[in-house]
Amino acid sequence: MRDAEFRFDTYPEILDALRHPDLSRSLDKRSFAEGNPRAGILSLLHGDEHKMRRRMENALFQRQALVRYERDLFPGVLSEVLDRGEAGRTDLFELAGALSVVLAARRTGIDHDGTAEQLAELFGYVTVIAQAAAIFDVVGDRDRVQRETIEVLERFDERYVRPSRRHRERILDAIAAGEPDREAPHDLLTMALRRLRAEDDTFADHGLLVREAGLFLHGGSHTSAQTVCNVFYHLFGLPDDQQRSWLRRVADDLLAAQQCVHETVRLRPPNPELRRLAELDAEVAGVPIRQGSRIVLDIRTANRDPALFGARPGAFDPDREIADGIPLWGLSFGVGAHICIGRSVAGGLPLTGRTLRAGVPAAHLYGLVALMVQAIAARGVAPDAERPPELDRRTTRGTRWLRFPVLLPGGAPARMSP
Repeated sequence: MRDAEFRFDTYPEILDALRHPDLSRSLDKRSFAEGNPRAGILSLLHGDEHKMRRRMENALFQRQALVRYERDLFPGVLSEVLDRGEAGRTDLFELAGALSVVLAARRTGIDHDGTAEQLAELFGYVTVIAQAAAIFDVVGDRDRVQRETIEVLERFDERYVRPSRRHRERILDAIAAGEPDREAPHDLLTMALRRLRAEDDTFADHGLLVREAGLFLHGGSHTSAQTVCNVFYHLFGLPDDQQRSWLRRVADDLLAAQQCVHETVRLRPPNPELRRLAELDAEVAGVPIRQGSRIVLDIRTANRDPALFGARPGAFDPDREIADGIPLWGLSFGVGAHICIGRSVAGGLPLTGRTLRAGVPAAHLYGLVALMVQAIAARGVAPDAERPPELDRRTTRGTRWLRFPVLLPGGAPARMSP
């Protein structure tokens, strides 16, 4: 008998489901050896194992590091990319991918030489890993997608993870030997190696470390690149006078750029339907759920609740009035134990009705996606009338782009600093 499937599409129901301790994301129970390319990664762990790994990796997303990314490191990357590019046609998805993969690689601990070729190679790996991350929404041969992802992880390991690991081993050896002026990087690989030296065997399996590095690289760049495209999809879709007004406003005001990002993420969630597995008999929003049942959470519908987001919840309106305790991005980053670990890197701090009325404080974080959107708007980005954007129809999500051609006075540079 096939396990039952339950669907929930209201905000309160989904909150209850996402906070439920007996609903897991571990729908594929196979090991890596059995063909699961995501086996053991943080986002698919459950229970105490997830809590321990999450606590460990949360250290990589402390506020001090986020402030440094946003205020010190990323503005230089943006300037270098956009200043060195040639005016003309460019693919916004590739451009935003190259931008975001720079710091995603830094946070992961992946060394690269800064060339456009290596950044494109890394982002190419990301686009394959992204298909595996959306495996239950893939149209076509899912086994083929997973095999391709395993092959990409093997290349990623050989080309980048192993050399980066050896580099960090040497740094840690020098520090242990008392060598002056050596400082260990603040990244996933270094953290894992330090724990191994402290006899914590979480990442004793190098293959797991490769998969976790793939998760960090994918999570830190693919969704960000897609969101940049989705923001401009909405801005370009406005009537001409509103489009010009919003593009000017975004270029001049980082908060306006962040509002556009959060409104976009609400309307076009990276994952419109979250899936969970009942590990035990459970009850969700008063509905009995038997062990082994699957739960589908319709984020797209819940994010359009007029009681929370106003009379026209399906319209793109970054200035909309929302309830005091409700984030403008809705449920798109999740809640509970599996809330997106990188949400503050990409999206900054949440914007609620109370925050938008009171005004953000000086210490507010806007997120790297807002910085990209503002910088691209300031360069005079415009739609490419001869080449419309092309949705990625390899999944049913409907929020991903395969290509997003634009006209931009500045494209990808010959070289960017790691």
